[in-house]
Amino acid sequence: MLKYMIGIDAGGTHSTAIAYDENGKELGRAEGGPGQINNNYELGIKNISDTINNLKDQINGDCMKILAGIAGLSVVGNAPEVAATISSNVGNIPTRAITDSLLALYNGLEGADGALVIAGTGSVVNGRQNESLIATGGYGSQLGDEGSGYAISKAALQAALLKWDQREKSSLVDLFVKIWDLDSMDEAPAKFYELTSPEVASYAVEVAKLADNGDEEAREIIQEQAHLLARDIINCLDRYEDPKPMRIALTGSVLSNNAMMRSIMEDEVKEKYPDAVFSVSNGENARGVIFDKSKDYRYFTNHNN
Repeated sequence: MLKYMIGIDAGGTHSTAIAYDENGKELGRAEGGPGQINNNYELGIKNISDTINNLKDQINGDCMKILAGIAGLSVVGNAPEVAATISSNVGNIPTRAITDSLLALYNGLEGADGALVIAGTGSVVNGRQNESLIATGGYGSQLGDEGSGYAISKAALQAALLKWDQREKSSLVDLFVKIWDLDSMDEAPAKFYELTSPEVASYAVEVAKLADNGDEEAREIIQEQAHLLARDIINCLDRYEDPKPMRIALTGSVLSNNAMMRSIMEDEVKEKYPDAVFSVSNGENARGVIFDKSKDYRYFTNHNN
């Protein structure tokens, strides 16, 4: 009988489960609802379980293990219990629950030592050396997430509001008035507070377009956020033991789509670590199951082991 494994990337907007055979060949995939569990634990677990079951129904074979990378797991904690609960919902298949950022690390580095930089709605730098994990940044929109889409949009709005207070002309003022259809910038704060974090982050692409077209205000924002993200990467590399792994994978919409920010960030890191090698991850983070060698897989029993 065909043996296979499932990786699932359970994020704040949707969940993606992919099945692979023992050689890493994709066999099928399924999409489902949000799997983030710190906002709505029961719904997140249900969406993860339903997505896995939908994928299992596509494949005639024996699923050996499931690796679930789950947004919000670090907030909720108790990964073994989460894994056992998912296992009970999908036929008692051995299951491991990890953070979605760790799943991305496995995929981006293909099991090797190094760092993975995530910059999408939020941001975090995760490093791995000799099975030890390092994390820098990633403290959420209120405390950090520098270099993220949210941070770029927020910084741009702050700059626009300052220009508005000074009654100076600004391309950033024009940008927010246009995209939010405002009568004036006086309405901007209320609009901002109505938006979810992903919605705020989505406007970073508009700031990047201004920067690419030569707007100095927008360029300064991109440059500053690139500097802060480079700082987090350097902090991670500083904490490695010698010899330090110099492989750095990049993922997330900001780093995938913003060449200016990526270039500024890479140049700054290489000033201190000239041997750093950057690559852009393919983003199929469910593929991390192929590279996970952990034996800490749980399954549901009557004793919740």
